[in-house]
Amino acid sequence: MGSILKISILALVLIAATSCDKSKVRMTVVKDCTGVYLRNNSRDYYVCNAELLEGHSAGDKVKVSYDELEECFGVLEPVACEMLHLYNGKIEITELF
Repeated sequence: MGSILKISILALVLIAATSCDKSKVRMTVVKDCTGVYLRNNSRDYYVCNAELLEGHSAGDKVKVSYDELEECFGVLEPVACEMLHLYNGKIEITELF
């Protein structure tokens, strides 16, 4: 019984560790007149704090940790064009590696 408990605890620790790393991914920077996005597996995510990516060009690969958001907070710049850019969600970069 003791070894089963140890294996169960180890499994939970591994699951918790991998779930924490879920948001630390390598993504591609996408920039257009509608804003800044990060692309992962053909899915784009609007970056609420895009100023962190000012030194990066479209097509650059970056590794980030992020939080998914319902809405961006703060002042948003007006859209500079009439283009529509579909995206899967809004994110805030919490760490740029």
